[in-house]
Amino acid sequence: MQMALVKAPDRKPIGNLLVVRNFRQVIEARDISLMKRELYQFLNLYCGFIAHYDINGFKAVYSPAKHFAEVFIRHFDREHKYFNGAYPCHEEPYKETGYTKAEIKREFCRIVDLHKDAIGKWAEYKQRDERYAVYLVLKKEFEQEV
Repeated sequence: MQMALVKAPDRKPIGNLLVVRNFRQVIEARDISLMKRELYQFLNLYCGFIAHYDINGFKAVYSPAKHFAEVFIRHFDREHKYFNGAYPCHEEPYKETGYTKAEIKREFCRIVDLHKDAIGKWAEYKQRDERYAVYLVLKKEFEQEV
């Protein structure tokens, strides 16, 4: 009896998947507004995020630098309490990509690992700039009262 060989599906590199490319784009640009619907759905279904009513609500929550750096990326930071690891259900295939949800999540973690220190510094500078802008407005207001 001869056994038929089952050919593994041809897989393009994981970095070429639309959901991974979009995630990398969001992380590298530090701009959640670049998130597309497929990434939003993946994050909500498999990465431990809540829906925030819709994609626009999600973007609004994680747009501020502080929330992007301290909450959003921490879902992929193994060293943080928000980290959402892979579970047995994530070993199922993701669409017809040839990859499991767990493999995609691991790629997200790898991307975050490459950028988390730079994102932390970027968020600190953004927050400082925002506070300084408020300071200038208040300074001008109080100087006029003298």
